[in-house]
Amino acid sequence: MSPHQPIAVGVRLFAVWLVVYTARAAMSFYAEGNWQFALAIAILAAILVGVLWYFPKTIAHKILSSPTSKAPTASSDTYLSVGSALIGLWLLSETLPYLVRNVYMLFVAGKMHDDTESITTFVIYDLARSAIAVWLILGARGFKRIYWWAQNAGRK
Repeated sequence: MSPHQPIAVGVRLFAVWLVVYTARAAMSFYAEGNWQFALAIAILAAILVGVLWYFPKTIAHKILSSPTSKAPTASSDTYLSVGSALIGLWLLSETLPYLVRNVYMLFVAGKMHDDTESITTFVIYDLARSAIAVWLILGARGFKRIYWWAQNAGRK
């Protein structure tokens, strides 16, 4: 494995992070009524993410011009799983406080018979972000293990 491959994986992981971060920023601008700015942010981010996703080795070659160091011993799959888990942990640690606050606000607003439509939207958004975070942390193998454990729980 060349030293460019871990950098290429890092570039793709940054593209995943950028999608998540941009979705949050665009949604906040859209919620404020500035849909033109939200659309502009989404279009620019989509172009940047496309470049990062489809040309990671080119970017890696620009960053690391000559392979002067020894090749790392870990595979690119290892780097991808570790990076995905770190992004998932970061996203989960950022999302959970908002989710708890918004669920509480939904509960309080429901008791006061206020309009809860916007709070419900944010709760759904935070639940989606939490699901993405758990998916990034566990990955495909983690979901298989949980599914297998759920099927075989209580059996010997």
